[in-house]
Amino acid sequence: MVGFDSIVDAVSALYVFGSLIIAGILMRIRADQLRLLWELSLPLGLIGFLVGVVSMLAAVSDPAQIAPALAIAVLTVVYASAVRLLLTDTRFLPLDFSLPVTAKVLGSAVFLIAISWAMNRASQGDIAIYWHAQAAFLLSGVALLVFLINRALGQNYATGWSAKLLAIGWLGFSIGVVEGLTHLDNPMLLGPAIAFGFLSLFYALVAIVLGLVWSPSQMTERDGSLSLGLAPAGSIVASIMVVLGALVIVLP
Repeated sequence: MVGFDSIVDAVSALYVFGSLIIAGILMRIRADQLRLLWELSLPLGLIGFLVGVVSMLAAVSDPAQIAPALAIAVLTVVYASAVRLLLTDTRFLPLDFSLPVTAKVLGSAVFLIAISWAMNRASQGDIAIYWHAQAAFLLSGVALLVFLINRALGQNYATGWSAKLLAIGWLGFSIGVVEGLTHLDNPMLLGPAIAFGFLSLFYALVAIVLGLVWSPSQMTERDGSLSLGLAPAGSIVASIMVVLGALVIVLP
C-alpha cells in the first residue's frame, strides 16, 4: 500500500499553495486571468527548490537540518508542478495587464512574506545565508547593461525580460560552478563559489516573479509568450543535482 506521508510537508504546501491562493485573492484574479498564476507557479517552485538547496549546503555540519531542507527543495517543485498541471489549459489565455497598483503591491507583499517565511523555516532562522552581494550586483548590473545596449542599438529592450533574467541567472550559476571547480581542494573557498552560483539563479527567479506581477508585458515576448517553460525548469533542477552529486563525491 502506497503511503503519502513522504510527499506531505506543511512548509512547502503553505509556501506554494498559500502564496498563490492569497495572491490570487488579493490581486482579484478572475477565472479568465488564471494564466498569471499558471506562469507564477513554476518560478515559485524553483525558488523553493533553491531555498532548500542553499539551506542543505549551509547545514552540512548538522545532519538534523538536512532532511527538512531537502523536503522543501523537492516538494515545492512537486506542488508547483501540480498547480501548473491543474491550470495547464489557462496557458492559452492572454496575460492580463490591467491589475491595479494596490493589487500588485499586495501580491508582491504576499510573495515576499511567503518566501521570507520559507527561508526562515528552511534555515532554522539563519536567513542571512540567502544574501550574496556579488550575486545581486551581477543580476542588477548585467540587466542594466543589457537594457542600455539594446536601447542604444534600437533593439527589443522592452519585452522578453523573463528569458533575459533567466539567462543572467544561468551566467551566475556557470561562473559559480567554474570558480568552484578551481577550489575543490579548499572547502573554505568552494562554498562561497557554489553559493554565488545558486543565489544568482535564486535572485533571477525572484525578479521574474516580481516582474510577472508588476509588468507582465515586459516579461513576455512580443507575441505574448513567456520563455520560461518546463525545459528551463528541468535544466535548472538537473544542473543543481549534478553539482550537489559532485560535491558529495569530492568533499570528505
